[in-house]
Amino acid sequence: MLKKIFSFSLWFFSSYVMAKSYETEHFTIEYDDNVPKSAVEQLAKRVKDNREVVLAYLKQTGEYTGTPIKEPLAVYISKQRRTPYQNWNTIHIPEQRVLNTFLENDQEHAGMAVIHELTHVYAVSAYRKNKKNSYEDRFYDDGLAVFMQHRFGESPGYPDFGKDLYRAVLEKSIEYGELIPLKQTEEVRHSARTGLGRQLAYLQEGAFTQFLIENYGLDAYWKLYKGQQPKDVTGKSFAQLEREWSALMNSFKT
Repeated sequence: MLKKIFSFSLWFFSSYVMAKSYETEHFTIEYDDNVPKSAVEQLAKRVKDNREVVLAYLKQTGEYTGTPIKEPLAVYISKQRRTPYQNWNTIHIPEQRVLNTFLENDQEHAGMAVIHELTHVYAVSAYRKNKKNSYEDRFYDDGLAVFMQHRFGESPGYPDFGKDLYRAVLEKSIEYGELIPLKQTEEVRHSARTGLGRQLAYLQEGAFTQFLIENYGLDAYWKLYKGQQPKDVTGKSFAQLEREWSALMNSFKT
């Protein structure tokens, strides 16, 4: 057993040491030899531009005071990850999606979700530190990330694929059979892993974020994001807000 652990550790360390680095003013990209430098340079520009967009949007509200993540941003072009992923100061972008985007110009199979993952780095809600069934509570975090990716992403991607968030929620909820109660979206998202339930959970969190920002403003939304109670910020309970949001979603029925 120890031999296996040692072999794995040696392989991991060797892989890390062999990785190349591309340094910029605000972040570092780690990649392997088989990824062309031209693709890395294009990704660096995408990350730079998207980072500026995310921060510019967040700084519109005086309630935003920065991120608790103080370590420099790191971007890994990952062979292992099949979907984009964020862990503290690091975002992992699947290698094949980078190659599809910048070498093949295959937007249909790109889906790097750079804005989504950068939002997770620069906007950390008061709830993320809470654990539910061993997972972080990312109801607000993923809601904002989905909203930001939908609004500012360069190309259509998961979970809305370019469709209006409200209409996407309605269509997928009909397919699913109902709206997921908002307090259950995180549970459904984690238990589903893939498929319709997971997609609808993401969509609902993003659409609820849009609803709050549109109706109460970014300042009020950020107060909710940082842990203030809905009643104190909007004059309405979470349940009341959910009922209003649900009625709006259902109004899109044809």
